[in-house]
Amino acid sequence: MRRGFSGAWGLLLALLVSSAGLAQSPPAPPAPAPASPQEELTEELLLEEVPDAGTEELVETEATAVEAPVAEVPEEEEPRPSGYADSTGNLENLDDADGLRVSVRAGTLRAERGYTPVEVVLQNSDNVPRPVQLSFRGYGSGSPTTRRALELAPRQRLTTHLLVPAAVQSGTFSVEGPNLRTRTAGVYLDDPSATSTLVLGASKAFEASTGMGRSDDNSPPQVNTRFLSAQDAPRELAAYVGYDVVMVTEEATSVPADVWAVLENYAALGGALLLAKPPRDVGQRLPMLPERPASKEWNAYGFGGVYLCQDGPANCALALSAVSAESAPPLHAVGPAPRWETSRAALRGGESPLLPNALAPVGRFLVLIFLFSLVVGPGGLILARRKGPAAMLIGVPAVAIVTCLLIIGDSLLGDGFVTHSSRYSYTFLDRPRDRAITSAVAGYYANLASEKVQMPSMGVLLAPGDVDEWTVEVDWAGGGMVADGFLPSRTYTEWGELAVVPTRARLVVRREGAGVRVQNALGAPIESGAIQVAGKRYLLRELADGAETLVTEVLREAVEEPIDKHVAPPVGMKRRTQELEDFTRALPDQSFVVRLGGRGFAPLASLPVEMHEGVHFVRGQVDGP
Repeated sequence: MRRGFSGAWGLLLALLVSSAGLAQSPPAPPAPAPASPQEELTEELLLEEVPDAGTEELVETEATAVEAPVAEVPEEEEPRPSGYADSTGNLENLDDADGLRVSVRAGTLRAERGYTPVEVVLQNSDNVPRPVQLSFRGYGSGSPTTRRALELAPRQRLTTHLLVPAAVQSGTFSVEGPNLRTRTAGVYLDDPSATSTLVLGASKAFEASTGMGRSDDNSPPQVNTRFLSAQDAPRELAAYVGYDVVMVTEEATSVPADVWAVLENYAALGGALLLAKPPRDVGQRLPMLPERPASKEWNAYGFGGVYLCQDGPANCALALSAVSAESAPPLHAVGPAPRWETSRAALRGGESPLLPNALAPVGRFLVLIFLFSLVVGPGGLILARRKGPAAMLIGVPAVAIVTCLLIIGDSLLGDGFVTHSSRYSYTFLDRPRDRAITSAVAGYYANLASEKVQMPSMGVLLAPGDVDEWTVEVDWAGGGMVADGFLPSRTYTEWGELAVVPTRARLVVRREGAGVRVQNALGAPIESGAIQVAGKRYLLRELADGAETLVTEVLREAVEEPIDKHVAPPVGMKRRTQELEDFTRALPDQSFVVRLGGRGFAPLASLPVEMHEGVHFVRGQVDGP
């Protein structure tokens, strides 16, 4: 490029020196005539064909730059999920002084809801029984404690689980007892990044059953797994409901009977149970399965599903991957709004409470404040003019005290000292086994804090999934759960419940002429419903508990209608309800679905509360011909 420009300047200087009329300015050349488009195109072609000597190299360079293809930078694809991540954690040994060895598992997979089972291994090396108390307290000031008390026999080695609320992500584990030095250890829990899976079995059996290997560090996993021994597995239902899938890779005969009972209840209450080695007597172990269960798809089981791996690891892995990582119980509670939100009148996401008296009576308060302003303002001036300024020193505080008493009296008359509640539930009535499989949610408001409440081992008390912090003291005693601080004073609270409870509730049907007579023995008044008997559909109207009525057959067209209208939740419950395809499927013969009032079948239905509203949907088999 430099050589081209030098030659051009030299040629120009030679022309200037050889010119005879260098000192005179040449006459202005005549203006050229405008060229036609054809001539312009010809000139452009000539210029392109014969470039100037000084600019030849520049033109070639520009042409090369234009004609050279631009290299496309390939977009980086996100790595696809593959394999499984082992989130079992590691056993940490505490000081083994005083004849007691203690190990606690840290870094284990945290439950997404409910409670996380923290594994604890205890070994008593003495020849005498030793009572101990296990406790877990989350980090942070004022954090409540989760406890479990037990007694070790002489020379006994015991594996147990302390069920920590899912809202607690880390904390301090401690062991206490008489004549025992207190030992503590910090324990953290691993948050799931994919479908959380609790596996009863070893990792090698899991890999053989699914064909999955461990995921690489550079790619996300398909599932997060936690491995437990079936013999040492928890016996409480609360230890399982927080995981999306529970998979059994061990032989059915090696699983204790009480663990099988918990697994069956877990599936019936909305869980996904996957059996890698289905036993021949699977129908006895899982009695709600169809007579011929499917082998390549999930079988409906109450609110949940069961998959039987019978066609190789590929289908088993596909079934495991098909489970949604956002699966949840049929009903879920809604927590309070975050602290940073300015509006505190609504719950999280703008949801409204299930109780109208949970909101402050703004209208009545505004009237009292307006009257107070009138009395203190203009009334104070009139009082000062007539009685003097000293009268205001007595009058204004007196009016303020009267106003406060009016507000307190309004609160006592409106709310009283009772607990107010609204309860909603869905229930599968398993009549052959006399039990009710229930998912419920309830809203509570109390002027005074409630006492302790107790849940059975086959029941789970669920806090809202988006709760910021856990505020309830929990004691796992006798296989169940005792909650202290369940309902704080003057604070609206929602809780979910999952439970399998025994019941003798039933709906009795017998033929009478051309119609059918129905007796309500469900323990609550029927508001509406439908019955399917001998291929005919019958509609139920309002029927009190214990009463009987004669129902007639509906039109043939109504038999084919879906039953969604009979189980439609109230407006305030629609966002608290998951999809219930199994609950709303077509009614088989000898079955019913009804809407009940009252308190429902959940364990906390026995709490002494003043009911604002009770809506409960029940589906099951009829007693009759």
